[in-house]
Amino acid sequence: MGQPIAVRTFRVDLGYDGSAFFGSQRQPGVRTVQGALESAAERLAGEPTRVALAGRTDRGVHAVGQVASLRIRWARSADELARALMALTPDDLVVYGAREVDERFHARFSARWREYRYFVWEGPVPTLMRGRVWVVRTPLNLAAMNAAADAFIGRRDFAAVAGAGVGVPWSGIDTTRTVSLARWRIVDQPFERHDRSGRLLEFRIRADGFLPHMVRNIVGSLVAVGRGDRPIGWTEELLAGRDRRRGEAPAPAQGLVLWRVAYDDDPDGAE
Repeated sequence: MGQPIAVRTFRVDLGYDGSAFFGSQRQPGVRTVQGALESAAERLAGEPTRVALAGRTDRGVHAVGQVASLRIRWARSADELARALMALTPDDLVVYGAREVDERFHARFSARWREYRYFVWEGPVPTLMRGRVWVVRTPLNLAAMNAAADAFIGRRDFAAVAGAGVGVPWSGIDTTRTVSLARWRIVDQPFERHDRSGRLLEFRIRADGFLPHMVRNIVGSLVAVGRGDRPIGWTEELLAGRDRRRGEAPAPAQGLVLWRVAYDDDPDGAE
């Protein structure tokens, strides 16, 4: 008899179009990112294999920088594992690569920070970016939105922008997080020649962790400021109130992308 195949720990970097997934986390009876990865890993190992994800994304949210960790019975190289997973996962999920890591590595708990980006199209409905942006037809005051975004920087209580029943005074859940970046900018887009009547806005937010719906609720609040529906100082008042019921409606899921997850061994992961 040959030697038994050892169980090894791997980091897997991946992205996906979230349009047809019911979110990233495993749920019975529906299509999820975690479920697709675990199904592929089980076929490779011949036994149930659990996958952990660095960040949770809701239904319709996309990712280009998601990270997974798994312990799998595997005798070949990390590159071969990445190719095998890619071959067994659906077309709207891409595995960028894999590498073997220390068995203590956990995609979620080992992460230092996560960055999300949200895309807003200001102007008439674009033809080739539908499903990837939130279309806002009214002009937005970018300077006001950036001034209002300053309220979210630092170690703050984010209960007022937490969804899923977390953002109410009686939830009993720790809603404190540290945000190191929250900034809007205008970005170039590849279809400018045909969509000259609008502009593409990008909101970047980086934190040590995120609450349910936190980014979409923050974006919804900042767009209200950009429209002139709320004053710049309102975001500070919103956070101080610690009550999600006083906030604006969340931004739609399709404009949100999990952009990057950083770790200590990344070149700038400890920044």
